[in-house]
Amino acid sequence: MFAREKFDFLGNSLSKSMLIKALGNILLFRGEQSRGMVLALLSDFFGVKQNQIFLFSAARMSVFSFIKSLDLERGDEVLVAGYTCVVLTNAVKFSGQPIKYVDIQVTDCNLDLNALREVVSEKSKVLILPHNFGLPDQHISAIKEEFPELIIIEDVAHGFGTRDKEKRIIGTIGDASFFSLEYSKPVTAGLGGIMIINNPKHLSKFSEHYNSLGTESWLITIRKLLTLCAMVMSRSSWTSFFRTNVMRFMRISRLVYATSQKEVDGIMPETYATKLNPLLCNVLLPQLQEIRVINQTKRKVLESYAKRFAQVSSLIPIDIDNAVMIRYPLIFNDGVEDMQIDSLREVALKKGYRFGEWFNDVIHPKGSYRYMYQQGSCPVGETMAKRMLNLPVNAFAVLSESELDEVVSIIKAQGID
Repeated sequence: MFAREKFDFLGNSLSKSMLIKALGNILLFRGEQSRGMVLALLSDFFGVKQNQIFLFSAARMSVFSFIKSLDLERGDEVLVAGYTCVVLTNAVKFSGQPIKYVDIQVTDCNLDLNALREVVSEKSKVLILPHNFGLPDQHISAIKEEFPELIIIEDVAHGFGTRDKEKRIIGTIGDASFFSLEYSKPVTAGLGGIMIINNPKHLSKFSEHYNSLGTESWLITIRKLLTLCAMVMSRSSWTSFFRTNVMRFMRISRLVYATSQKEVDGIMPETYATKLNPLLCNVLLPQLQEIRVINQTKRKVLESYAKRFAQVSSLIPIDIDNAVMIRYPLIFNDGVEDMQIDSLREVALKKGYRFGEWFNDVIHPKGSYRYMYQQGSCPVGETMAKRMLNLPVNAFAVLSESELDEVVSIIKAQGID
């Protein structure tokens, strides 16, 4: 007997009908035409020129490429939040630059400005600044003013449409920004990435580097599509049964495409930094055409979450104003013990609620290669990783009112008020 899983973190802006339409266009080999339409839509959405937008086969490759295009000196530091994903830190490793980690603040899991002040040195040249869960980091203007020589790369892997308090859309504020198109991200092409160059002084050099890259292999493209189809088309009222068995067959057949274990372990793949196959733009296209409607749906989900979880006083309130989030984090205050959160996970899972674990380590996932990280250097990030639970913000798998009430009841049943 398979219990229905009630949280769906995959393809959260991609419906089955969108995917079917995309597959039809792929079979017609509408690649460059769709790529042009995607660039035009991105240009309009973010208010940037098309020549500022670059499409990669993975977001981390865009970070690697940008750092390489800067021609940094050996020993120049890249600052990264001590609450991030291993593929990002490994991209910095592959570029040959050292990392220095910056702790986060509890309220939104984004960078702590005071912690940044403590670690910046004359060697600090680049700051990768996240907008975790799609919550905007509000410090960019202050950082620019205090550290004008620091090149800021916005990590917008979790956000697509969020605005800060100054009403600026995230991804257009720093010198450059990158967006992930992975299966579980705000918009998806299976796997892929977008980079936007906002500072014109970096555009020419980066464009030159980008134009020298090859395009991902057809085998990788096909495996991406097959994996995405398995994930989205197996979405049903009995998600666990269908998706588990479809993915099991895909893995046995070696058709699943995912980050290799070698890369997770810090070993650079032979084919690293490639352009996105234009055919995958057909998957991205219908999502971008409907993105404003999709984001409105996600805003309603967030408002529903905020209303329900206001009933739990032990949860730190999330400021969702102007945010379009990918996941809603449950951030418990110090009055809630770790064992209560562990118990909550177990009880919820038995009822079909498998909470998300972004991030379960300062360098997610747990057990990954921690490039230059020293245990204890980011105590807030380490604590948050042990206690983090989150819910999906999925436009095509919205929780019912009764399910949300049940989640609140499960939380309170663990003695969490």
